[in-house]
Amino acid sequence: MKRSIWNTLSSIDCSEHIEKKGQFSYLSWTWAWAMVKRHYPNADYDLLPDTVYPDGTMEVRVAVSIMDGEVDPTGGPFTLTHTMWLPVLDHKNKAITNPNAFDINSARMRCLVKCLAMHGLGHYIYGGESFPAPSPVLQEKYEELVSIVANELYWDLRKFTEDNSEHMDNLFNMAPEGKKSRFKEDVRRVYGLGNDELKKNLAILEDCAGNPDTQWNATEIMSELGPIEREFTQRGMNEILRKQIEEKMEKGE
Repeated sequence: MKRSIWNTLSSIDCSEHIEKKGQFSYLSWTWAWAMVKRHYPNADYDLLPDTVYPDGTMEVRVAVSIMDGEVDPTGGPFTLTHTMWLPVLDHKNKAITNPNAFDINSARMRCLVKCLAMHGLGHYIYGGESFPAPSPVLQEKYEELVSIVANELYWDLRKFTEDNSEHMDNLFNMAPEGKKSRFKEDVRRVYGLGNDELKKNLAILEDCAGNPDTQWNATEIMSELGPIEREFTQRGMNEILRKQIEEKMEKGE
């Protein structure tokens, strides 16, 4: 269960939501928490008691608990909790003496994000990296995508992008430096080949449905389509065309 939470959150690309303050990088807490809640709606956090030191500086503490929907050995929901602490710092990352309410609030939100990193989200930022290391699952998906594009399997590409829509940005970023834009162009080009083929299929079916003298046979046309091509062709029909083709196929026409 711990591995599942880590793998899910650590593979998310946070690069567009990193805020720069001087030489330090921070992840937007609003986006970070929204992202965690999207994957784990029952996630929760607690602001633990602050620690005030003799020199007037302060340390805040936050605990984040995530339930992943599985059950633990006792039969209850599996919950993973991490606790993190952070001094109240100024813009130079120096501890503030007698911090005000704004300083304390900012530190709590930064501590929340730091605690989320313990669960995996944006952890690589603290190591000075720009993007997360790809998980084995994402690596497999990337290699599959590269193969599909290289072989111009446009129907497979259509299915792949639909099934992996939430990962496509990460998969594009996994292309080698200097080749990311070219890779995106290749994906769009192959996807466009599928669009062209879909338009041809629909044009033939429309002729079959609306032209009594047509040479096309609806049953033969649909039977010659591969499973993925048939699925997207059927989804591309409007309701009227779909009913006309279904009627023709029932009659064997």
